Order: sequence, then C-alpha cells, then structure tokens
Amino acid sequence: MEERKKHKNGFCGCCRLIFAPIPANRPPAIDTAFWVQATARGEVCGEPEAGHIEIRAQGLIPLGVYTLWFLTDRGPFPAAPLDANYAADGFDPNRLIVNANGVLNYYIAPLDYNPFRGIPVPGGFASIQSVVITLNTNRTTNGLSPGTINVNAFDQLITPFCLPR
Repeated sequence: MEERKKHKNGFCGCCRLIFAPIPANRPPAIDTAFWVQATARGEVCGEPEAGHIEIRAQGLIPLGVYTLWFLTDRGPFPAAPLDANYAADGFDPNRLIVNANGVLNYYIAPLDYNPFRGIPVPGGFASIQSVVITLNTNRTTNGLSPGTINVNAFDQLITPFCLPR
C-alpha cells in the first residue's frame, strides 16, 4: 500500500485496491466455480478537495451490467461524483462496462470529494469502509440504490478501503 501524506484539508495520495470474490453471494443460476474466478484491481486517490477511483477486472459475467459502490457507515453510495446525474436507466456514472469476454478494461470515476475524508452528507461525512462490484441481474443500474440485494443485485467482488495511517 502506498503511503499517504496528511495535508491541512485531509489525507492525500493513493492506495491500491485488490478485490476478492464473495462466493456465497451469487445468483442461483451461476455456478460457484465461475463466479469466484473474477478478479479486480485498482486504486483510489485523494487530493485536498477531489479524488478518483480506477478499476480493472476480468472473469465477470460477459456483457453483464455491473455497478461500483462505496460501502459506508451510512449505507452504500455510488463510486462516482456527488454531482452526477443518476437516471437508473443503465447509464449511471458508476456503471461498469463489461465486454463479451467478461473483462472490464478500465473504469475511472473522478470524485468531487476526497474519499479519504469520507463522502460529504448532510450532517457530516459517510466513512468509506469498502468498495464492492455488484452484478445487476435486472440489467439496470437502479440509480442511487444498488437494487434489492440477493434478488436483483449481487455483490461479486469486494475490497477493504484503505485507511489513512
């Protein structure tokens, strides 16, 4: 993990994300051996008032509709900018584009906040605890909600969020 320096406005720098599969959290029609072959890596970076998250993945459901979420102490939030437009029509900014080979070549979301400080919410900050890649079996991104977990939304890969030292 890369070191981060503390600036007066919060922690800055980058840390690596290495995702692990969640075997028990799969749709019943998908074989466990196939589900757990998925891998993903990336990084999350923060600057005083901004940041970004980058992800690369393989072994996903070919042409599957996936979304990327920050899991926080106040529930899930899309891993995307706060000022983004969420239409729940399959084109939300936290949507991951997976090709016919099950590969997500690259995903970058610029963030309009420093993720190491947390996600700004009314009354403070939501502390990011982990990052999850979710399969949406209803083939839509569900807007600001991941969908109904274990019904039409299945978390396939997860990684802990890097905590500042």
